[in-house]
Amino acid sequence: MPLTQNCKEHIGRNLLVVPYYGYGWSRQDDGAPPKKPLDKLGPEPFYLRVDEFISCENQLMGMTGIIAEPMHEFNSNWCCCLLRNTDDSDFTAHPGQYMIWIAQKKLQVDPMPYPEKALGQWIKFDKSEFCLCGFGVVAESVQWIQDIYKRTMDSRKLVAKPQA
Repeated sequence: MPLTQNCKEHIGRNLLVVPYYGYGWSRQDDGAPPKKPLDKLGPEPFYLRVDEFISCENQLMGMTGIIAEPMHEFNSNWCCCLLRNTDDSDFTAHPGQYMIWIAQKKLQVDPMPYPEKALGQWIKFDKSEFCLCGFGVVAESVQWIQDIYKRTMDSRKLVAKPQA
C-alpha cells in the first residue's frame, strides 16, 4: 500500500512539502512566462494544510489541500501531491516521493490504476489558469527529511548565487 492508513489522521493538519529539482519544475498553463534558472528548482518549501486524501483501488495515493504559509509566494493556493513510488510510505520514517501540482483553484483529480491512466494524467485543470508542477517530498517536519532538505536548500543557494 502506498500511504499507510494512519496517514488519514493528518486531515486538517499541516505537512511540510519540500519541492526539489528532479526533472525540473514547470508551468503547465498556456500563459506561462519564460523560465528563470531558479524556477526549475521549484518554489521554496511550504506547509500544506491537508483537506483530503486521494485513493485508488482502496490505496491512499496522495493528498490535496491549501498552502498555509503566510509569507510564501503561493500562500492560499491549492496543492495536490501524488505518490510516485509504490513502497509503503508515511510522513515520518518513510516519506514518499511525490509529483506535486500547485494551482489557484482546487484541482480535479480522477484516479485510475496504471496502465489505464498514468499518474500525471490524474490531474485535470483549465490550461488558461496558473498551474505549476514538479517533484518533491512530504513529511510531518524537517526532522524526517533532513538530508534531502539540506541538499535542496544548498542547490537553491548555488543557483541563486550571482555568476562571476
